[in-house]
Amino acid sequence: MKKRQLLLSFRAWMVFCTALLSLFSLASCGRKMPASAGSAAYVVDSTVVTQVDIPLSFSLNGRVLAYARADVRPQADGIIKDRLFEEGSYVSKGQSLYQIDDALYRAQYQYAKASLDQARDQREQAQREYQRYQTLLKQDAVSAQEFEDKRLNYRLSVDAEKLVAASLDECRTKLAYTKVTAPISGTIGKSNVTPGALVTANQSEVLATIIDLRRVYVDVQQSGARWRAFRKGLMSGELAGHAQAEVVHLFFDDGTPYELPGTYALTEVQVDESSGSVTLRAEFDNPQHLLLPGMAVRLQFSGPILPDAAVVPASAVGQDANGKTFVFVIAEDNTVRRQLVETAFLVDAGWVIASGLQPGQRVALNGLQKLKSGMVVELEPTNADALQEPHHDK
Repeated sequence: MKKRQLLLSFRAWMVFCTALLSLFSLASCGRKMPASAGSAAYVVDSTVVTQVDIPLSFSLNGRVLAYARADVRPQADGIIKDRLFEEGSYVSKGQSLYQIDDALYRAQYQYAKASLDQARDQREQAQREYQRYQTLLKQDAVSAQEFEDKRLNYRLSVDAEKLVAASLDECRTKLAYTKVTAPISGTIGKSNVTPGALVTANQSEVLATIIDLRRVYVDVQQSGARWRAFRKGLMSGELAGHAQAEVVHLFFDDGTPYELPGTYALTEVQVDESSGSVTLRAEFDNPQHLLLPGMAVRLQFSGPILPDAAVVPASAVGQDANGKTFVFVIAEDNTVRRQLVETAFLVDAGWVIASGLQPGQRVALNGLQKLKSGMVVELEPTNADALQEPHHDK
């Protein structure tokens, strides 16, 4: 009897526990589940806006140009008899490069020289006749008409001598042209003709090319708007110094720096209508001939100083579909806010901010397309808080 009462009590207890668990289950289904641990804050790099005196340096791509270049062409017709230089060697101005067959030109020169001797003799004879008739005229031994005829003959003989002398000079010049000489000093390339080739005066085909590699030019293109902003800043006194007084550094296409600094040479006096850019030219010594015409390089120009400039890395600045420039400012509670800014210059250190940011504000450096105002972010430790020196793209 007692066992049966215990069994009934145990069954009642189990029913009570089961009902209680069911009530807890129903209650838990009615509550909202907490957010999962996977929904962490978005991680961003950041930097603090500071005010520094920054050089408005900028880097531009360009190509090497020859300091001096001359295409060698013949100035006389004939057959090439000899090549008088070694390909790839250094040649001096006036050095003989080719010898053209000069037999015909030498014969013409000798003929003109003999003609000059003849004209000179005729002039001397006409001069003696003229002087003799001067004496006879004073003695009334000849008429005035006869005297005028002798004077005219003498003047004609003088003119004839001058014409023949000019012809001799022409023949002498043509004879000299049979020896093709170097118009400038420099390194000569390969020869495009061999002995036996027929050449003509002022032909389109180049015999060889001479390039002075001791110095080179490098031309780059800068936007007209950027150049105008520089000029306005200099004239208004907002910028200290002058870009034209600074040295220029060159980097090869793999980022390797060229050991010798260059000098600013010129700014083109007009803007290219098709591109809206201005040509800047730098000049470099090239003693080792490492810089060759046509080589793609990058120049870094050190511009004037902009005092107390607010600068942020270029990755921190974005532009929306309406063309408005913005950054994301990070508050102390790590919430971000989209802030419109006005940029002034793009330098190697980043964008110079004209308005919209204050020193001490922190801005996001990445993920601008994913950030939204009010979003909470997590800051990634970065070394961008200290403004770095301008770097060079590799």
